[in-house]
Amino acid sequence: MAFLKGSFLIEVAKNPKMEDFKRNYIVEELSKAEITIFLSHSHKDKFLADGFKNLLAQYKYKVYIDWQDYSLPDTPNRKTAERIKEKIKTSDFFILLATYNALSSRWCPWELGIADGVKSENSILIVPIISDSEKFEGNEYLQLYNRVEISSDEKLLVLKPEVKEYNITLQESEIIRKYRNSSTLKEFIERRRRKYLL
Repeated sequence: MAFLKGSFLIEVAKNPKMEDFKRNYIVEELSKAEITIFLSHSHKDKFLADGFKNLLAQYKYKVYIDWQDYSLPDTPNRKTAERIKEKIKTSDFFILLATYNALSSRWCPWELGIADGVKSENSILIVPIISDSEKFEGNEYLQLYNRVEISSDEKLLVLKPEVKEYNITLQESEIIRKYRNSSTLKEFIERRRRKYLL
């Protein structure tokens, strides 16, 4: 298990196969998507956001990214904040791409605070992102939430906060053996969605 690397997400963002997939499938199918996700991130990390959105596209989820919302004003103002707050409330899930840029921005911690106030703890996911040479130094409050890590075979897995601390490394087999409730991101989201539909 490992945190996602920024270089991996950039490669996914640039992958021509994903561009073909998005062109041929996403536009028509996203209008039918039943699961919506608000993707919180720093605008300095647009390539990372695009890469993560591409990863989610294969599951047929509708992902909201604010800079792709053409109804927002060019310069952020009160209308921007109101629209973002509404999108966080109405999305099924809130995912924070936790990079240094995001955690030092003014918007991302505010967005997480909004999500914390209106969503269940299982509807908020943290995705720690690291560069190839660094370790994650996230804020302590991020450890309150489920987080997404990547397996050696590039599956996105959701880990509960109690599974391991941020700076502890466990092998996948240890995590699966000790914490049988770990699941892939797709399984986690689908299970949460079914629970609310029943």
